[in-house]
Amino acid sequence: MFTYSGQRESNHVHYTSAPHISLWGVKSCCRTMNHKTININQIIESYMKDNLALTRTTATLVAVIVILGALAGLGWVREPTTTTITRTATLAAETRIITQTISTVSVSTVVSVSTTTATPAPPTPIKIRLASIAFPSYMLFLQLIIQEKRFDLKHGLDVTWVPQPTIPGFYATINTGEADGIPGGGPIVFQRMYLEGSKLVITNTLVPLSAVYIVTTKPDINSFRDLVGKKLAVDVGAAEFMILKAYGASVGIDVERDVTIVPSAYPVARGRLLGGEVDAAVLVEPHIALARAENQQVRVAVNLNDLWTSLTGQPFAVYLVTALSEDFVKKNPDAPRRLVEMFREVEDFITRNPVEADEILARGMNIPKGVMLYGILSESVRYKIMPAWTDETRSVIEKMFEIAKAAGAVPDVPGPQIIYTP
Repeated sequence: MFTYSGQRESNHVHYTSAPHISLWGVKSCCRTMNHKTININQIIESYMKDNLALTRTTATLVAVIVILGALAGLGWVREPTTTTITRTATLAAETRIITQTISTVSVSTVVSVSTTTATPAPPTPIKIRLASIAFPSYMLFLQLIIQEKRFDLKHGLDVTWVPQPTIPGFYATINTGEADGIPGGGPIVFQRMYLEGSKLVITNTLVPLSAVYIVTTKPDINSFRDLVGKKLAVDVGAAEFMILKAYGASVGIDVERDVTIVPSAYPVARGRLLGGEVDAAVLVEPHIALARAENQQVRVAVNLNDLWTSLTGQPFAVYLVTALSEDFVKKNPDAPRRLVEMFREVEDFITRNPVEADEILARGMNIPKGVMLYGILSESVRYKIMPAWTDETRSVIEKMFEIAKAAGAVPDVPGPQIIYTP
């Protein structure tokens, strides 16, 4: 409470605070603050007494500064306080007393800042029909995992699978219009189809040649040369047969004359190997693991990628690629990029989650659990997803075209338009 009384020249202030306020940092002249009272006249007189050189005006200013400093030392008021100010003014015979009560409330303001991260909406899915093969194959691996995990929707695609019971039917879908694309075709097959008038473009690699092996049960077959005089089951329409012919020619071996070739698709080749009809077979997963499950003597003798590197000096070749119809790509120019990302997701999923991948594939192909796990962990199950339009990938595919022509597998090398360019 402040009390002001007296005539015009007389000034007296009486201050009373809430119980929670204490004052400090003031000299002896202000010690009366401990009793919650400040007398300006006492402070002024004290300063003038101790400092004779000070005028009353200067002493008044010093006293005000001291009081303000003391109040500043309070820091903050911890509870709401009530201050009563009473002013008494005496003018001539009339006296007026004005009393005003002020409530002081300590207000705490909390500012809450939240950050919202906007996640872009997934792109509108592109509907695409992809051919597949109904028997165990890399193409079926893709279908089963993409269906289970819906990686297509994640990457802006909505895939409808068009399963085919035969390999010729699988390739024919892009010509008949049943499918918009073929994930998992041989580059040499697409080369031949393109030269024969098929309107298609190769968009990406899928499986490297390092996933293709010559396997045997014979202890005396350990290299390519050891095949001379032996029976070999192989798919003669696939890229691996063309590479065997080209590599054989480079080392003085005529595969079709020096080796007895038994034309066989993978399931048939596996059966012939296990039945002892042939000495060796060219196989991929899951046929290698399935053969080992029946006969532990089945082992890998040659990796075809080693033959390719010796033949060309290139670090890798491709066993399977993806081709889309030209018309589909023109209508959906972003589809090739989305397709690459979806396939990469499959590749990464198999690598990071081998047990779950094994379960999905075992259930979908009706084979025992652990068969595919063996192939995954031994790295004989391999994907290598790369856009076809990069310089590195394009050079490998074009080299395969050249070797296929030199081996007599196809009449010519297709133009550069066969490889998709964004």
